Amino acid sequence: MIRFKHFLSWLTLAAALTGTCGQAAATPLYHVDIDTASLGTGSAFLELYFLGLDGAPAATAIVSSLTGALDGAADLTGTVTGTAPGTFVLGNAGGGGDLVQGIQLGGKFGFDVSFTMLPGDIGTTFGWALFDTTHYLGADGDLGNLFLQPFAPVGEQILVAAPSTRVSSLTKIPEPSTAALMLVAVLAMGAWRRQGVRRF
Repeated sequence: MIRFKHFLSWLTLAAALTGTCGQAAATPLYHVDIDTASLGTGSAFLELYFLGLDGAPAATAIVSSLTGALDGAADLTGTVTGTAPGTFVLGNAGGGGDLVQGIQLGGKFGFDVSFTMLPGDIGTTFGWALFDTTHYLGADGDLGNLFLQPFAPVGEQILVAAPSTRVSSLTKIPEPSTAALMLVAVLAMGAWRRQGVRRF
C-alpha cells in the first residue's frame, strides 16, 4: 500500500510538472522600458490598450511591475481590472480595455506584459503610448505594438512592431527551455527520493 501511495504521489508530481512546462512555453513574457529623460519634465500620460476586433477569440494581457514616477490612480476604461503597483489584467471582450496612467516626465518607466489567448482566426492588438494634453510624446502615435495572431503556429503568435528608440525599447524575456525545466524536476524528485529513503 505504501508503494502504491508513493507511485501515486510521483504520478501527481509528474503531471503537475508537465502542465507547468506546457504553460511556460505557451506564454512569452515581454519587458518594456520607457525613458522620458529627453522629453523634458512635467505631467503626461502613459496609455496601455488591448483592443480586439469583433469576433476575436478571448484573450488577456497581464501587465505587471509597472514602475516609474506614477501620478495618482490609473483611469481604466472597458475590460480592465487592477491597481498599481499590482497587476492589471486587460481583456479584449466588448472591444477591449484601455489604461491611462498619469506620470511625471524626466525619468524611466517600465512594465512586463504577457498574454493568454484562445485559438481563432481574428487578432487582438496591445499597444503603448505617451501623450500630454496636446500631442503624442516620443513618437507620432504608439511607441510600440504587439499583435496577437491566434491563427499562427506556436512560437509565431505574437507579431512585434516596437522599434527601439531613445524613448522606448522592448525585450522578450527568455523562458527556461523544456529541458531546463525537466532537469530541475529531476533534481527535485531525486532530493525528494533521498528524503523518503531516510524516513524508512
